[in-house]
Amino acid sequence: MGLQTIAKGQIIHKAGSDIVNTIEVLVKGKIKVYDQYSQVILGVGGLLGLSETPEKEYLYTYEALEDSAIYSYPFNSDEDIQVVIRSNPKIASILSSQAADGVYQYFNAYDKLYDDALAEYEKIKSDYADYPVLCIKAGETPITFEKIDLLIPPERTDTVCDWEFNMAKSMKEQEVNLKKFFYPLNIEICIGIVMLAVERCRLIVDAARYIIAYRKQLKRNTADFATTMKMINGKLENIASSDSEGSASDIVIVNALSTIISYSRVAPEIAAKFEERIHKFKSDDNRYDSADEARSLRRKLATSFYDVFKGAFLHSMEDSEMNNDIPIELKMFFMFGFVDEELAGDKNTKILCNMARAYVPDPAGNVLLLYEWLKKIYKLEVEPSRNEFDQDWPTYLREQKATGNLKQEQIDAMTDDPESRLDFEIHNLFGLGNRMTFGRISAFVPVFDSQNVLRPLDMAYITASKINEFYANIRNIDYGVFCRQSLYSNPEIGITQLFYAEDITPYMILMPNIGSRASLWQEIEGKKRSTKARMLISIFNTENTEDCMIKLFGEFRWEMCKTEQGVHWNDVTDPSLTSMYCDYLQFFKKNSSLSPEVKEKLKLDLKKFSNNYKNVFIADYLAYIKYESAGSPRLNKVSREILFTFCPFSKDIRDAIAENPQYRDLINHLASHNANLAKPLLNLKAKLIKEGSAIPAQLSGQIEYLESR
Repeated sequence: MGLQTIAKGQIIHKAGSDIVNTIEVLVKGKIKVYDQYSQVILGVGGLLGLSETPEKEYLYTYEALEDSAIYSYPFNSDEDIQVVIRSNPKIASILSSQAADGVYQYFNAYDKLYDDALAEYEKIKSDYADYPVLCIKAGETPITFEKIDLLIPPERTDTVCDWEFNMAKSMKEQEVNLKKFFYPLNIEICIGIVMLAVERCRLIVDAARYIIAYRKQLKRNTADFATTMKMINGKLENIASSDSEGSASDIVIVNALSTIISYSRVAPEIAAKFEERIHKFKSDDNRYDSADEARSLRRKLATSFYDVFKGAFLHSMEDSEMNNDIPIELKMFFMFGFVDEELAGDKNTKILCNMARAYVPDPAGNVLLLYEWLKKIYKLEVEPSRNEFDQDWPTYLREQKATGNLKQEQIDAMTDDPESRLDFEIHNLFGLGNRMTFGRISAFVPVFDSQNVLRPLDMAYITASKINEFYANIRNIDYGVFCRQSLYSNPEIGITQLFYAEDITPYMILMPNIGSRASLWQEIEGKKRSTKARMLISIFNTENTEDCMIKLFGEFRWEMCKTEQGVHWNDVTDPSLTSMYCDYLQFFKKNSSLSPEVKEKLKLDLKKFSNNYKNVFIADYLAYIKYESAGSPRLNKVSREILFTFCPFSKDIRDAIAENPQYRDLINHLASHNANLAKPLLNLKAKLIKEGSAIPAQLSGQIEYLESR
């Protein structure tokens, strides 16, 4: 104990090895207090060990930054800190000031520690989002890292409050005045400041321990991914240094058209026509001209394309049964409509090749390539989609019988015939959906052409992870977007009739083209309301994909409401999303809630959308989801109320905008409505718990749904 001189660079206490039994006052020099992740610098009057606990190992290492001197005191309990201050009344103000400065530094160190941890987390998530695209560029097949999917961001502890940091910052700014006018008033004030500093520092250190543990666990959980990314980045650097655009050097695409035609096994006359039309199309610099000859060539090329596609698909089914790999040219053909390396261009061909090699199916099975969708149709796993006249497969067959085109024996043979179902799907969903998603119907051609590449392919490429992210994002805002009302009954436990919201994720089918639109093909399968919707989007999207997806979900909202309401979809006496919106748009001129300016805007909107109420709604839905949910008003009072009533924001969004006067009453009304709906369900749950019965998932799920929406 007593005065000690410390040489520059000397370790006074070492973290994890020395035991805390002294506290020191720094009387000369500077001391660095640090661990692996953060550091604090103490000046003259600083207390060494302020954040430590007696009889425990040191959490920090204490090192002299310059020749220093310290005065050491016993430290067996916090009362010893008070003894140190009372023993040094002349420097009590300095001790207080340095203690307050220490708190400020510890707060800054904790903030930096948290920011660094958050940055590490966000960097990993960003790298993981980019990983599939980087694999495509490097010619590698992406794999799933489940631990990355389960990562959560670091959390700030409740024990470290913003007001305390702001106070510490203010005390630092007023340090001179406090030392001159406040601390000298009474030694008890100095003792109080130091003891409060001890308490705050320990809380901050505890919070820092959590962040440090989080970072260590993060490193362990992401070690495999970090190694993989290092390999991928190394490969990309090698590619860049060799001035190469891709890593498909081990696969050279030559005469792809001949390979595809040969594999398809189509009749010689079909093969000859397809090849001739491709060469003619490729050689025409004005192939997208609106002249009759160019339009005719594009139509004929499309007809030949689907014939070849069907033949190649059937051959691939044979190879699939025999576990034979199909040629890479065919994978590119099925995924992207690729038929010719010259038409696609060398750079694009390499990228498409890498994409085809790196493709990984959606584990959940909700996002499918068109090829994968046709396999489900062919294998009788799902029913064929509706045709352009809104007829499903059974209805179409019945109509063919009624018109005399088919006999009952033919219908019986075709109903479950894979090839007949395949023909129907190719002619309808594939043929028509391909044109719809392409966007420019009059200029449509189903083959991959470099002239249609309006965005870099890696940016335009739509993957399952991107779609699933859009699904998650829309649910975070419009919680019930994919929910249908279902009925649960279990008389054995006293539930005769329970209506609950069942969330059904739609199918998203990636069409093999470069397009600008997403389209809802059908909202349900047949007449079953519990079946998945079928949505289409180009595998390469040239527009703002977020806007495309929000519009698509808005279209689904409208069509699903029409399906559920049936003939009453526009009957305002049976309130629903569609009926209320139709009434609002039909009679807006008489609506006293709308100002003359709003009425004029509505008039222009209706003219813009050719008086199509659905399209007006979709435009409003886009503004509602994208802007209103973020607190930026875009809608008028009436449209906002209708949308919030039938498409309410999730609870997190409602909490964020609760003070917005445009939403306050709507939110309160919804909360009251949901509470009334939840009350009998909560009573039922309590009754089942009391009886010792298992709680049905439908009941607990509906309670959660009402609490979340």
